[in-house]
This record gives sequence, structure tokens and C-alpha cells, in this order.
Amino acid sequence: MANKMRYRWGPKASRWIAKTGTIAVEEGDMMKFTSSGKITPCSASGDSTALVGIARGASPDSDRTATKIRVGLIGNGTVYEMLCNSATHTYGVAFVITGVQTLTAKTVVNLNITSTNVVAICAQTMDAAGTLVLAEFLPGRFQGQISSTA
Repeated sequence: MANKMRYRWGPKASRWIAKTGTIAVEEGDMMKFTSSGKITPCSASGDSTALVGIARGASPDSDRTATKIRVGLIGNGTVYEMLCNSATHTYGVAFVITGVQTLTAKTVVNLNITSTNVVAICAQTMDAAGTLVLAEFLPGRFQGQISSTA
């Protein structure tokens, strides 16, 4: 994510959470909860059920294990500008995590009844195609609303 501040608008609720291992975390990384009770950057679709928020600070891999970093909470109406597949995205389009810190649009009929791994929706239609989307994340790990593939 190249240490980019991704926050655009909405509530700025955040928590200080310990990271796992001596891994690099960049500002703007989507962060997931691990079984050890710490967080680490997301890298795949399966990370959707553990998603807790967006890193609001950086921590190099030289930091010790359990260094706490500030994480912006998701699911409260906050909008972030995130990397996505290149296309023109309109308001309400659903997104899944498809690669390291990348969102991809996914066609979904109903977010409430399908196991889709959808983590965010497009919060504002962009005028032209591009590789950034203004995304409003659905409630994450601690709100228990993101569903996983069955």
C-alpha cells in the first residue's frame, strides 16, 4: 500500500492492537485478526472473516513482536480509498479481497443471504475508470457480519 493514508471521511474510531511477528505493516493495510490474538496484513479472500480494520500507522519488520499499531475500525460508515481492479465502479458495487491489499468487484444478488466474502461496497461512483475505489467496509471480525464461503 506504500504507506498511504487511506481514510477519506466518516467516523475515526480506532484501537491500538498488537501485531503478530516481526512483519512489516504499512499505513493503509487491511488488517486481519489471527488465532494468537494479534493482527497481520490481509492477503487473500479467505481473510474476510478475520478482517478488523485499516492500519492508521506503519510498523517496520524490525519492530519487535507484539508492537501495537493503530487500526481504524470498519463497519461504522467510515470510507477509505483502496486499491481495486481497474474499472468504473458505481455506488453499491460489492468488493472482495483478492490479493495482497487489493479489492475486486463481485456481483452479488443479496449480501444478507449469500456466503460471498464481500468486505466492502463502493461508497461513491467515480467519474472515470481507475484502480482506486472509495470503499465503505462492512462490519468485520468483532461485529460478526462478514460471511465466509460455505
